[in-house]
Amino acid sequence: MAIILGLLSAFAGFFIAFYIYWRQGVQKPLFCPRKAPCETVITSPQAKTFGISNTILGMVYYGTVFPLLVFRGMGGESFIIDIPLLFLTTIGFLFSGYLVWLQYSLIKQWCTWCLGSAATATILFIVAILLFL
Repeated sequence: MAIILGLLSAFAGFFIAFYIYWRQGVQKPLFCPRKAPCETVITSPQAKTFGISNTILGMVYYGTVFPLLVFRGMGGESFIIDIPLLFLTTIGFLFSGYLVWLQYSLIKQWCTWCLGSAATATILFIVAILLFL
């Protein structure tokens, strides 16, 4: 059950990151639930880390976690998968927490899509812990 939840979360996280990336590429505003000021957040200087768009980092992250979960679900060697999975999801969870903190403290705006991505990263971290135990 944990693997299915992880796969759904990784898929949702990738979709969120891709949606933001795609809308920026076609230069159209995001559809933001609850009329949140998503544009303010995704166009802020904090939308990049070391010059790389956080949406690209998100797609790489979720695109890496997803196949690890697939392999684990197919009965792959758990120890070989669980260690990198726990490492990646810990980094993803901490980085998402940092980005949420930036929205709160520096940007002072909330992006609904970004919070959704943080939620998926949190779920993936919990799933990785459950698989590791």
